[in-house]
Amino acid sequence: MQIELEAPPATASRVFAEPPVWQAMLDRHCELFTEMIPGSAVGFVPRTGSGIQPGKHVAGLVDSGSDVAMMRWMADGSGMVASVEPYPGFQGARVDLLFVADDVALAVMHASLDGDTLSSIKRLIRQGNIMFFVLRTKFELQDAGYEEFLDTLGLAFLGACR
Repeated sequence: MQIELEAPPATASRVFAEPPVWQAMLDRHCELFTEMIPGSAVGFVPRTGSGIQPGKHVAGLVDSGSDVAMMRWMADGSGMVASVEPYPGFQGARVDLLFVADDVALAVMHASLDGDTLSSIKRLIRQGNIMFFVLRTKFELQDAGYEEFLDTLGLAFLGACR
């Protein structure tokens, strides 16, 4: 008798455990990040353990103290660099954009790392599986070179008229 084991769910620790795979994905899309100034940063955290919930205010959100990993993409002048670091909470994340992904989104992103991850992220944002927080003003994002990246995700922040 054979027992089939299901693959373990794509937890944040599993999804974010492979920065080189994320780096390869970022390198495939390097043209989206060429205009970004060094220090521009995007973070991805799992909804579970982050303290961030749909429909709840994040102002004054205190770090939950849990052991949550954050995938950080940071522009270094030659492109985006993927790294994993502890998530210090919403107020201390030190990113310009924060994406908060539920378990479904984590699994889909992990499964699409060899394909078109950014299209998957765009779809997951529209479906509500990824919440999106902008931690800089529109003008700061524009000056930092985010326009093409945000347009790719279907998040046109500059509007039709400029």
